[in-house]
Amino acid sequence: MSNVNKRILAVVPLISLMLFLISGLYYEKWNLGWTFFLLIPISSILLTGNPWKRLSEMMPLISLTVFLWIGFGFGLWHPGWIVFLLIPIVNLIVEKKINARKLVGILVVAAYITLGFLYNEWDRAWILFFLIPIINTIFFPQKNAYFSFTKENIKSKINKIIIDQDDDKDDF
Repeated sequence: MSNVNKRILAVVPLISLMLFLISGLYYEKWNLGWTFFLLIPISSILLTGNPWKRLSEMMPLISLTVFLWIGFGFGLWHPGWIVFLLIPIVNLIVEKKINARKLVGILVVAAYITLGFLYNEWDRAWILFFLIPIINTIFFPQKNAYFSFTKENIKSKINKIIIDQDDDKDDF
């Protein structure tokens, strides 16, 4: 970790405290101010290791925090949900590839947003999200998604766990 990252990590708690106090004292938003303390773990995760990979891993927490902040702070729950679209967008940017399973998800989300904006069917169009696992399971199954429960299969799994993975530390 570079010296700059160490310095930033050292001052993030003070920055969080300062932002908390500003939001409470000047804007009377104490209920939102506590979210600034989430900068402490987020910054430590983002500033150690590969930043793009870390950002991709942190996007669910960041999106949830921003969504709650926009919702509780400004009452903008409806347009605030759009921040959750950052999760797959950042993931696609970081991984730099789109497979068929991801494409199904992107198309279903696009269909949901289109129906929502064109026909104002947000409350009923969410059912489209069931298409993601249905289409992916039928047309693009994962290799290890299924497990058959045959007698031989169970015996081989148990033998593998008991015999093959025995570390012999407890043997005398």
